[in-house]
Amino acid sequence: MKYGLWMNRETDFIEFRNNRNKRIKIPVVARTCFTELKLSETWLHAQKFGRLGIGFKRMFVFNRMGFPMIYFHPEKENWLLPPFLSGSRDPEIKEFWACFLKSMDEELIPGQFLEYKQFDESEWRIIYSKKIEEILKSTEKDCLCRLFKKPNAIPDALFHEYIKECDKNKRLEYLIPLEDSESGKCSRWFAMIIYPSLAVKVASEADEEIRNEILRLKPKASKADMNVLCASAAYEKYSRPIEINLAACRNF
Repeated sequence: MKYGLWMNRETDFIEFRNNRNKRIKIPVVARTCFTELKLSETWLHAQKFGRLGIGFKRMFVFNRMGFPMIYFHPEKENWLLPPFLSGSRDPEIKEFWACFLKSMDEELIPGQFLEYKQFDESEWRIIYSKKIEEILKSTEKDCLCRLFKKPNAIPDALFHEYIKECDKNKRLEYLIPLEDSESGKCSRWFAMIIYPSLAVKVASEADEEIRNEILRLKPKASKADMNVLCASAAYEKYSRPIEINLAACRNF
């Protein structure tokens, strides 16, 4: 949380088969994935992806060119494939469209799709790459590039030791800082922390470093601030994230 969300890069091209039995390659780009679920559904989601959750409002993803995945059934005729990938006005960005396509099924046995497991993930995604950076700079959108960082730009030896320990396959390519570029060091759209257990939640509440980091991202509003706030979005800068333990999520 201190330096940002990890953006991992696939080691090779991912391919899927469309309804015309053609293989479509998804570009090898760094990505960070999110899910849009009810709190009561996070319990099952956590069994597959991990018990610690960091939640954001949608604007965090939109501001970084993120988008919800478009799910399709590869065995059925549909409007997306192949027309979706065949008629871009801008060929330079055409290849990135495929990054937001996903089969709603899991192919457990070749030719037999059994469950809508992928669709149930309700995935959103942010992608980034050197080529995307070049496109942004060439179109005078450098401000978006500042929302992504290379790990080697972080001047923290302990952080780099942590990377060596946790990223054995060297897939980490970029970081997404939580701060908003428009509002300095705060993070308007950081909204929730889901802890693995009540014990971890209590330990976090007693940890001074974690409390200071949350306070840095979500500063206290002064009386002067309160006098000038006039719109709901303006309050987001000062709104502390909801903190809840995973077991309690089942009640919502």
